[in-house]
Amino acid sequence: MIATDERWQQLWAAFAAELEDRVPALTTLLLDLEHGPDDEPARKSTFDALFREVHSLKGAARAVELPEIERLAHAFESALDSYRTQCIRPSAEWFDAAFAAADTFGQLHRSAMNGSGVPPEFPAVLARLAAAQLAILDVATPVPALPAQTQPANQPIVSQANVSSPTHPTSEEPAVTVEGGSRAATESIRVSVVKLDQLLSQAGELAVTHIRIEQRAGDMRTLRDNLLGWQREWRGQRMLRISLQRFADQADASDATPIHEIEALLRFTERSEQRMLEVLQQVEVLAQRFRQDAAELGVVAQRIEDDVMAVRLLPVTTIFGPFQRLIRDLQRDLGKDVELVLHGGEIEIDRTILEQLRDPLMHMLRNAVDHGIEGRQERLTAGKSPRGTIYLEISQIGGSVTLVLSDDGSGLDPQRLRAAAQKKGLLSAEQVANLNDQQARELIFEPGFSTSATITGTSGRGVGMDVVREHIERLNGHITTTSNPGFGTRFTITVPQTLATTRAIVLEQCGQLFAIPSVMTERNARVKVGDIVSVEGRRAVVIDGHPVPIVELADVLERPPVRTEGEWRTFFVLRKDDRRVALLTDRLVGEQEIVVKQLMWPLRHVRNVAGAAVLGSGHTAIVLNPVDVFKTSLQLLGSGARPQPKEVMVADRRSCILVVDDSLTTRTLERSILEAAGYQTVAAADGVEALAVLRQQAIDLVVSDIEMPRLDGFGLTAAIRSDERLRQIPVVLITSLDAREHQERGVAVGADAYVIKSSFDQGHLLQTIGRLL
Repeated sequence: MIATDERWQQLWAAFAAELEDRVPALTTLLLDLEHGPDDEPARKSTFDALFREVHSLKGAARAVELPEIERLAHAFESALDSYRTQCIRPSAEWFDAAFAAADTFGQLHRSAMNGSGVPPEFPAVLARLAAAQLAILDVATPVPALPAQTQPANQPIVSQANVSSPTHPTSEEPAVTVEGGSRAATESIRVSVVKLDQLLSQAGELAVTHIRIEQRAGDMRTLRDNLLGWQREWRGQRMLRISLQRFADQADASDATPIHEIEALLRFTERSEQRMLEVLQQVEVLAQRFRQDAAELGVVAQRIEDDVMAVRLLPVTTIFGPFQRLIRDLQRDLGKDVELVLHGGEIEIDRTILEQLRDPLMHMLRNAVDHGIEGRQERLTAGKSPRGTIYLEISQIGGSVTLVLSDDGSGLDPQRLRAAAQKKGLLSAEQVANLNDQQARELIFEPGFSTSATITGTSGRGVGMDVVREHIERLNGHITTTSNPGFGTRFTITVPQTLATTRAIVLEQCGQLFAIPSVMTERNARVKVGDIVSVEGRRAVVIDGHPVPIVELADVLERPPVRTEGEWRTFFVLRKDDRRVALLTDRLVGEQEIVVKQLMWPLRHVRNVAGAAVLGSGHTAIVLNPVDVFKTSLQLLGSGARPQPKEVMVADRRSCILVVDDSLTTRTLERSILEAAGYQTVAAADGVEALAVLRQQAIDLVVSDIEMPRLDGFGLTAAIRSDERLRQIPVVLITSLDAREHQERGVAVGADAYVIKSSFDQGHLLQTIGRLL
């Protein structure tokens, strides 16, 4: 039973954190003992480390009164000690029991947390440990019973700082030494991952703020240059002022010319010149200080981002432990001899990305053992080593991390993949016949695809590689595959090192700013219109002697057709595997770090869009998904036609729609959707501002959020219906308030349509608007 006392809650939290660290450590040590060097000193060191981990875990379990975990740790100690005393390599049965015990620690803790009782497999695990112990002792020595808990419930509990701390060894736990010196204890504190994410996001925002301030510093320098130009003009008029002064000095009192006015004007110009010089000096000093402050802010922002990133980044080795364990279990289950070779584990990746890569990589490793690596006899027949090898290599280039997973197995047979796709009804016979070998290999990423004839615990269900690709693309990454039938398969995964900030190319298309992450961008350049060639009836640009097909970005984004003028066009190239596509755009603004903001409903599933970002200039840019843009470009090249949204009613005239939402990002994306469908748009931040717009210009329809400051969507709709001039304007409310009373209230105030964000898609919105107009 979990105590409600605050001290107990703290102690339970400390134990949960310790268990989270010690169980993976146990698994790693067991793998080292099973596959490590076959010499006595190394085995003894591993045995000692294992014993310390288990013993510390037993003491921690006793402190928080978890008798089942304490009992399991005690049994583990006994099974371990029997081999430890003679320092011999344990049997395969012992390792199976030990791994099962390591898994059971977490199950016992979860059971204690949710009050579900002891897991039914617990007695069997204890029995396996006892049997493994007997294998070496050759006597039926039962697992010693633990003494009953004698400490009164009201006695003070051990402090959190001393719970099984490895830096406070008991008489049974010698101090850990590294390279001949004792390892000094370092102070540490556990921080919530959510808090780290927030801190990292703020660090990214600070970096963008620095970019914005640098631009303001540039504006200040431009102002200074304008003042310098003005000063030069003043100096150029100095002779004219001297001539006027001479004329005033030589004129007599009887002259009709208003001499005193000329003198007053000359005095004013002298004072103005002096003040202008003073302002110029002040602006010069201010510009210099602005530049210095911006530079110092940049240094501080970079240090903060680097420090937070250092905390947030984890070496890839942190996920290697489960991989080795997975391979061990699979090769025993499938009767195969497989070795996993890991390189580049010191490369560090954002913890969020690392955690989201774990499951896809484990699935791919499972496939490699089950589908890729052949059985021992089959490999010998093919002239291969009886032991199959899987390689996982990690490398870093700039802000991107590449993971290459390869094996020396049977490879992907394109013909077999084509046959499987046709048999499962994924493709017709004609479509299958038109696939080249690379396209056939990519069939493994299609939902429901599988070449396995039977369903087993590891394969055959057709669920997997499509999900793997989805996970990776969700991280703004991409996966490619190459294979040589009979010799193995190679998967290459590229992901950003961190999601806090993203290097992106900023461009302008149809008057809207867009940003596309640089992860798939090979280059950007300009091309003369006359140099665009035709290859097999399609436009292309020649790059490094090879034609690269061209697609208009406006077509990909379903924007109005581009009207090109001038001799030059700008473009950028996206590359995936050996396939490239060039996208023509209106203007390339530059490249910069951006903080990508995920979109909320109703804009999470907009085609080709990954999010939004506020640029250093203060403008909002739509962040494109490079993988989606690449796919859409290939579809356009294949069909030769502009894509049309499914079931979208495009306006046959330039109706004007007022978009009302207090979120700048939501307003920007909704306007983009509507303008792509041919509508004109006007935006307002709340109901009060919307009413002012409605009374100043002609609006054909209103699309409004409900929850807004000053005047919400219900109040806005009611105000529109009560105004004689506005009451005929259709109103569409878009909201996350999906309760019946909210919908009834929307109808009561006069809304024409009520769109729930949880079931929103852009086609439904445009269809609703088209019907109302």
